[in-house]
Amino acid sequence: MTKFPNEKDLKKVRDLLEKSPATRLLPKNAPPVDRAKHTICQEIVKFKNLHGLSQRDLAEKMGIDEALVSKLVHYQLDEFTTDRLIKYVNQLYEHVEVKISVA
Repeated sequence: MTKFPNEKDLKKVRDLLEKSPATRLLPKNAPPVDRAKHTICQEIVKFKNLHGLSQRDLAEKMGIDEALVSKLVHYQLDEFTTDRLIKYVNQLYEHVEVKISVA
């Protein structure tokens, strides 16, 4: 049986979360461009997690600044274009294919 964390542990986690940059969620009514950018970003985050990379390692692999990687892994995508995100994900995967589906 797992016990609930004590107040000291909870405070430590709350303090860490308060200092960390927020991860942005995709709104349900997000426009198609934002959905595409979010999907591309998901692939970058999946790659990072699957390979156990730090943000610094991921930045080196993608050939970009670590600050940009921080924005990517927290889904702060306002300053990124889709072509720029595709370029980044292409640095990670040998074959990248972009598909469009119409609902």
